[in-house]
Amino acid sequence: MKIEEIQSQLNYLKEIGNLRTLNTLDTNLINLSSNDYLGIAHNLELKDKFYKSFKPNLSSSSSRLITGSYDAVMELEKQAERIYKKPCIMFNSGFDANSSIIETFFNKDSLILTDRLNHASIYDGIINSKAKFIRFKHLDLNHLEDLLNKYSDGYEDILVITETIYSMDGDIINIDRLAKMKKRFNFQLMVDEAHSYGVFGYGIVHNLNLIDCVDFLVIPLGKGGGSVGAMVICDKIYKSYIINKSRKFIFSTSLPPVNHQWNLFILNNMNNFDKERAKLELLKNYTLKLLNENNIETQSNTHIISIVIGDNHKLATISNNLKQKGFLLYGVKEPTVPKGTARFRIGLNPYITRKQIELFIKELKNELDTVF
Repeated sequence: MKIEEIQSQLNYLKEIGNLRTLNTLDTNLINLSSNDYLGIAHNLELKDKFYKSFKPNLSSSSSRLITGSYDAVMELEKQAERIYKKPCIMFNSGFDANSSIIETFFNKDSLILTDRLNHASIYDGIINSKAKFIRFKHLDLNHLEDLLNKYSDGYEDILVITETIYSMDGDIINIDRLAKMKKRFNFQLMVDEAHSYGVFGYGIVHNLNLIDCVDFLVIPLGKGGGSVGAMVICDKIYKSYIINKSRKFIFSTSLPPVNHQWNLFILNNMNNFDKERAKLELLKNYTLKLLNENNIETQSNTHIISIVIGDNHKLATISNNLKQKGFLLYGVKEPTVPKGTARFRIGLNPYITRKQIELFIKELKNELDTVF
């Protein structure tokens, strides 16, 4: 692209209130936009315990296939296999894991049925695979069933993709029903647990004993896990194929050992976060109650609470006003979300107090009633 074209597009994005910029986090603000759902990433006591147990190495200096398969990452994969009863392979990010699985295992002869609100990483993988794909209505398993009835006979290779908890609406798929549909239609199933790992312990699929029903279980660790990287739980043959064919796995420098030492530490301590999970559940219920009492609508029923504003400019104005009052709440604009659904996405954690939530909702209500 020419400089003039680039500048024109940037000017247009600014005009419609959609120009992205980078900002330093102001730690004096009450952060309502974080994905650190259990507060693990900022738990100083936990960090002190970790650093007393490990001597961190800050660089892997190589890909996994050369010298990057050091003890920490190998032990992490082994421990995950003990927990999930299936092999595990680590990727550097959930984005890499999602896109890589799809583009590595599926091609122009495949049919992919994907929830229309699945993450961008999933759609990148679909595009790169060149597979035929059809979006089914969000969480609508009746629509998915109609599509399977229509197309099952025409494709031997069908993949269905879903997330467990959706980050923009805070709602949950009926994974148990989806597993039963898999037995009937014999498709392959890929599930992303980015927003349920930690909050639901080892994840919703694990808790419902549905591991065997999921061909590719992707567990990103940068949210409730308080870290970075992603576990992919899959059969041994799939793991071997990823090692040999996945370009993102083969040609990426492995994450530093310190990251996987921390991931292993958190995995081994996952059952010790019940107090944080209980506090988060109470805070979620209290927040939803206050929103309802103040006639602020949300469709969410999890620790992720979505409040649709609808207009990019109004969203930005309210966000800036709330910042002046001590609350960090970034707006999610189009085209990240569908047209007309620009919104605030509140990410709760157990270190946010009831008093802070009460004040926040009071200020938010005032903004919603007075802006524009």
